[in-house]
Amino acid sequence: MTTETNVGTLPASPAATSFDLHLHFQGPFVFSIKTEANSSDPGAKVSGVDVYGPVCGHSNAATINTGSTYMLESYWHCIHPAYDPAHTPSPITLGQLKSNIGANTPWAPASRPIGGGWDVAFSLPVPPEDWQCDLLVPGAASSFSGQDAGLIPNSVALEHVLIYKQVLSSQFHGACFQANFTPVNGVVDLYLTSEVPYIPTKQHEWRATDALARLVGLDLTLESSLGPANPSSGAFQPRTKEGYCLMAIVTAP
Repeated sequence: MTTETNVGTLPASPAATSFDLHLHFQGPFVFSIKTEANSSDPGAKVSGVDVYGPVCGHSNAATINTGSTYMLESYWHCIHPAYDPAHTPSPITLGQLKSNIGANTPWAPASRPIGGGWDVAFSLPVPPEDWQCDLLVPGAASSFSGQDAGLIPNSVALEHVLIYKQVLSSQFHGACFQANFTPVNGVVDLYLTSEVPYIPTKQHEWRATDALARLVGLDLTLESSLGPANPSSGAFQPRTKEGYCLMAIVTAP
């Protein structure tokens, strides 16, 4: 009997396991939405998102799952997930996005050029498949005045969660740390926070409102502080007034 030996043959590497990537943007940001052919039709698919944090004294940071929190420098970053080839992604449409977050997010009319007063920015060249919001503050509309105060809904969200499904890997370009996208129970949560969890001063809140409004050319003035947010279903539970002085603003075609 002849025994054959495959010299030099290594065991096959285990196949990578896909996961869902959740990007948690916490605090005041401007989401500049891009759509196919720059269409404003509700059925138009989102083709990418640029995210801007205003210059107002915030410290921008990132945390993956429950790991260490790293400071982000004041320049462009790019988060680029790679889907499992077996998965056919279905980008969220403009109509679905408005249905998901429109009731809790100021929505600036028409695409607007972003002003130069941003402190940190993120390019998301891959459109998300889902988009939800959390940390809702009731009664927010009465906290603002100005020509564009009518854009503020009665309840605003302090956190936005962009969701990518069945991702094999992701790159976080521009981050000054080694990003380890190891899933926990099939999910990687990347928290992008514009404020540490403290109760802000009124002067800071005024500066933040003015800086956020100037990014998209809005006449908006904060008259009174936002109240506490409702409990979040997410991993972080700050012990103070949730730590975020303002909501995000969306601008889209």
